[in-house]
Amino acid sequence: MQIKVITNDLLAGTADALDALRRAAARHGIGVALDTDGGEPDFYLALGGDGSVLRALQRIGETSVPLAGINIGNLGFLTCGGIGDIGRILGALKNGDYVTSVRSMLEARVCGGDTACRRATHSVAATHHALNDAVALRSDSGQTVQIALSVNGAPVAEFACDGMIVATPTGSTAYALSAGGPIMMPDAAAIGVIAVCPHSMTARPLVLPDTSIIELRVVRAHSPLSFNLDGQFAASLGPGDTASVRRSPRQARLVMLPGDTPFTVIARKLGWGG
Repeated sequence: MQIKVITNDLLAGTADALDALRRAAARHGIGVALDTDGGEPDFYLALGGDGSVLRALQRIGETSVPLAGINIGNLGFLTCGGIGDIGRILGALKNGDYVTSVRSMLEARVCGGDTACRRATHSVAATHHALNDAVALRSDSGQTVQIALSVNGAPVAEFACDGMIVATPTGSTAYALSAGGPIMMPDAAAIGVIAVCPHSMTARPLVLPDTSIIELRVVRAHSPLSFNLDGQFAASLGPGDTASVRRSPRQARLVMLPGDTPFTVIARKLGWGG
């Protein structure tokens, strides 16, 4: 069996974790290579926290190879264990004693002016994918922006706010949760839309079918908004620009160990019940 490791060299403890992984892999008779080496492995393995898992997904692109995360960061919602679990994780991978959690992703692109973002034909180079969220957020201005939300071409509302979040069920426990969004189970066929610091007490998060096409059009902004996918900058949005977000044809396949249900993970990470 062969695994390819994706590391974040800026994260403290990465070198020690990689050494521990190689020693444990040798005991299990598992080959270890860096993701820069050629060929497709049986598993990808990301060392780090949730951010490292998200970056790993961007690096490996569209693939059916499962990704396991080992947490040496802070939260680890997307990881299947920590440094002390390396031996158990590798044993589970070798013996097939794991669960592949298939997660929906988002596809997003930006259109300028009156361009019809809903049009099915578009440039691949202008398309971005995200596991957690697509976020349009004010950047260097201290003033609110005005964003018009449409779903499937139908106007919903305009929001005076700091920005808008479009989140997958996986991303519902990320930035969307901090902004007051609902927690969704990873296998829910849904997309969340949350206004960031809206200037209205009646603005509430929306949970939409994942067949929806969501458009965020900048109506007013004193400086360009930053449009980010999984925390990574994708484009600037000025007045008249529109970001179109829908479910991606891509899916992420995350390794989870038996006994870890979405509820146990959420309860453990959020400190519920204790």
